[in-house]
Amino acid sequence: MKKLLPLFLVLSLSTALAVDMKGKIGMGVGWTTGGFKTSFAPDYAITKFGLDEDIVLEPVFHFFFSSISNGTKTSYYEVDITMLLAYALMAHKKTNLYAKAGINLGLVKTPKTTSFGIPFGLGLEHFLSDHFAVNLNAGMGFGYTSVSGGGKQLSFTLSNSLINAGLVWYY
Repeated sequence: MKKLLPLFLVLSLSTALAVDMKGKIGMGVGWTTGGFKTSFAPDYAITKFGLDEDIVLEPVFHFFFSSISNGTKTSYYEVDITMLLAYALMAHKKTNLYAKAGINLGLVKTPKTTSFGIPFGLGLEHFLSDHFAVNLNAGMGFGYTSVSGGGKQLSFTLSNSLINAGLVWYY
């Protein structure tokens, strides 16, 4: 127990130096790596609510749609809704390092698929000004997927394809 005391003190002092998030509301857009992407257009919306000095609630909405017509029309979509809770582990001036965890629900059209996940990971957010920040997140997690027709899959993901970046405006 005595060995954990210095770690606890360092974490307590570092969160005191974090950018105070209490009462802040942020909105922005983000880009993910990997997946079925055909352009550099943003592919998810970011919303952040500062619940406390170092705790942030992050509902994330991700939507992708593609329609291909080459004699026969094929369309594809995926929707993901994620609710993350982020805790500021460490900070340096205008940069916060977060530990993140939450839940995820997803739908895909073809094949008809539903999924449930428990994502977790780390996030880094740097404030360029009082109202504008850039962030980078690396995630992993557990997931359960059910495909129409009876298929089921339980998975654990640890991959660099879950890295995303975003631009957030706070007011």
